[in-house]
Amino acid sequence: MTLTDAWLRYMEVLRQKAPITAGAVHSPRTLSEREDAEQATAPWTAEIREFFSLHDGEKRPTGGEDFVGSVFPGFDLLCLDEVVARHRDSREHLHDTEDFGEDWGSIARQQPAGEIAHMFLSEYIPFAEHGCGDLLCVDTRGGQRQGCVREFGAEGADECDPESGSLAEYVDSVRISVESGIEHSGLLPTIEDGALVWDIDFSDNPVQVPEPEPIVIRLPFAVTSFQPSQIGPDDDLIDLDVVRRTVIDTARSLHPGSVIEGGESVFRRVPRQQGVAISWFLGIDRQAVTFVAVVTGIGDEVIVHELPEGGRRGF
Repeated sequence: MTLTDAWLRYMEVLRQKAPITAGAVHSPRTLSEREDAEQATAPWTAEIREFFSLHDGEKRPTGGEDFVGSVFPGFDLLCLDEVVARHRDSREHLHDTEDFGEDWGSIARQQPAGEIAHMFLSEYIPFAEHGCGDLLCVDTRGGQRQGCVREFGAEGADECDPESGSLAEYVDSVRISVESGIEHSGLLPTIEDGALVWDIDFSDNPVQVPEPEPIVIRLPFAVTSFQPSQIGPDDDLIDLDVVRRTVIDTARSLHPGSVIEGGESVFRRVPRQQGVAISWFLGIDRQAVTFVAVVTGIGDEVIVHELPEGGRRGF
């Protein structure tokens, strides 16, 4: 199903169930205006261009105007001007990434789409906004999940996994929710005087998704922690280039014949301190994989383990 198909099907459902909300959706702007918005933000995916060829946000009542509801669960559609403004404002609102090193911004932009950046990236294109300032964005970074929809919190950044794999998938999931009355993103669709309202789901029996079992890594010594800010100019540091090669060699041995790419650490300087754990991000056959390297304290030797997707480690 294309995005246009998903959008038109959803608009038909809205016109039938919530005509006030459907009528609040603005007609799309001209092609040149949409191109200007793209120039003012970052290169869009084809799906984003298609998305804004279908609408230009929704009406937001002011003063004593009647309530019109919202198209998406808890989020209002942004018009082009708002997309540009929110994108600019979010880039200027810096989240604290000091612990990840001064090059973290570049590293985060090189990660595949869907990976957590802990900050707003220019590659995030907002398309909907919550009243508290949170945004729904399309992650335009490369990789297999390019174009995924993710929530970006004004305070918590992008700490959550992507909401949907694409705009088409997201729009269709909302349509199904409105059409069937099932919850979406913890909210239940209800209709009040022709307007779509999203209420908190207070169900007594929410579906509990069990967390994956932690992966226990057995080490001959205890794991220790450190703060990058505590490293002095004279501290004994491990050679991260050597560690990177060790991590890549381990990945190749675990995945023979696969294409191994990347190899980035969140830290730029690491003490040669036994038990310090370092996360490394690799691409294996274009899939993001995380490895952890634990410093032994002997030269540049480390103990390397691959973490499963969604898994947790314990020592």
